[in-house]
Amino acid sequence: MGHRIVLTADKTLMSSYNASMFIGFAACFPRVLPKWLYTRIFCPTQHSTKGIVKYAPCGLRKIEAALVASGIPAEDIAIAHPDKLHEVVDQSTKVIGINTSDPMGLGPASSTFSSLLRRETYTAYFFRQLVTDISQMSTGAKVIVGGPGGWQLANDSVRDAYGIHTLVEGEGEGLAPALFRDALEGRPMPKRVTGGVVPIDHIPKIMGPTVNGLVEVSRGCGRGCEFCNPNMRQVRHIPMDRIVDEIRLNVAHGTGKITIHAEDVLRYGAKGMTPDKEKILRLFEEAMKITNRVGISHLALSSALAEPSVVEDVSRITGAAEGRRQMYCQTGIETGSPEVVGRHMKGKAKPFTPEEWPDVVREGFKLLADNNWVPCGTLVLGLPGEGAQDVSKTIDLVRDLKPYKSLIVPLFFVPLGELKEDEFFRPDAMLPEHWILLGECIKHDFHWASTLMEELFAQNRLSAAKSSGLKLAAWYMQRRLRPYMELMEAGKDPIAARHEAHAHRHTGEGPREQAEA
Repeated sequence: MGHRIVLTADKTLMSSYNASMFIGFAACFPRVLPKWLYTRIFCPTQHSTKGIVKYAPCGLRKIEAALVASGIPAEDIAIAHPDKLHEVVDQSTKVIGINTSDPMGLGPASSTFSSLLRRETYTAYFFRQLVTDISQMSTGAKVIVGGPGGWQLANDSVRDAYGIHTLVEGEGEGLAPALFRDALEGRPMPKRVTGGVVPIDHIPKIMGPTVNGLVEVSRGCGRGCEFCNPNMRQVRHIPMDRIVDEIRLNVAHGTGKITIHAEDVLRYGAKGMTPDKEKILRLFEEAMKITNRVGISHLALSSALAEPSVVEDVSRITGAAEGRRQMYCQTGIETGSPEVVGRHMKGKAKPFTPEEWPDVVREGFKLLADNNWVPCGTLVLGLPGEGAQDVSKTIDLVRDLKPYKSLIVPLFFVPLGELKEDEFFRPDAMLPEHWILLGECIKHDFHWASTLMEELFAQNRLSAAKSSGLKLAAWYMQRRLRPYMELMEAGKDPIAARHEAHAHRHTGEGPREQAEA
């Protein structure tokens, strides 16, 4: 039986990532891992009933709730798995809404790995597969696409090729009801609309469980980094009673773990850049009354260091202090250069100064390690104006972080926010220092990989088969990268060097013979 409104997302979003958002960070891998291994370990398909998923991405749950709040009957709406659309879409379907985070593989992580390995990302592959499947259904349904990756579909010809009728950029809860009603009633659809900052009272409470029990507690950041979405500049905190209701709903539907989500969880309820200790501790205490498996998505190192006792007390509340579990999180390092921080992201260091940023990172990682928190730290390579000295400072910083259990992920600069007129950073623009930095990040991650995997297996209760699969994936990636390491340590482009060596073998000529010729 079909539904008038169907909401969906590509396979890289419609997954529980084996119950670990930490594993989910790998969803942007390029297609170097075999598809069967990638989908089994990093983006396993979740169960659906007659095509309808039990756990949906939080963004789709918010849109679903906004549509119902506007008067659209809940029974008219289905959140479907992309592989099962044929079970929920028929001639009665008038509109299909798609949530996307990386439809063309242009996000920071995706563009980095795909350009280095010269392979398409799985995010782009599965999004293309999704819109192709929809176009072949020939139902005449209008296709509305939104989500954090919407900026990648700004080009009219790209949207036309993908069969997208309307693109929603920015926050969607305020725009969705009118857009979907226009689609239901056959009225003309705008090609592209931008959603502004949704007031806190208009952010609806979800009606169904989310992937990995993700519960949004704050929206926005307020630190003002130039390469971020402008909507991120206004911080809004969800009232505690609504958060508790969403946690209860998730647990009641069998969600094994709650993931507290914000751009900086440690600033929940805060009015400035320093954590409000009373509010953040109450947030975790209330969550732990409902379930003893509470994790977080993101934090800022400057927030952690500004109020170290918050990290210590949250560790005590969640059991991390006693070593019963690890707290995994994502955080932005971005650079080891105070000059780059001062140029593009002064707010990232607050309440500290840009000059103090490298020490904030070092002391922040130590604080997290001392309290059994495991950060996945991101770097941004190629920010406008970054020079060799700036990269060398980042290299020194990464080397200083080796004692602390963590992952460090280098990302190429992607032009967004105030820097959207700049160019994407590409491998051919890399300085020798960039290659050295890349090699240092890989060495750091290999150093901690086996320890992290063992702990993830135990904490997320992965089966022996899935544990073996993740180990196999890690071994495969290390094997692929090992030949490049010596060249990167020397500050050389390993891709160009290996291509040149291959060409020499193919022609039977070495560098000397070619030079003489």
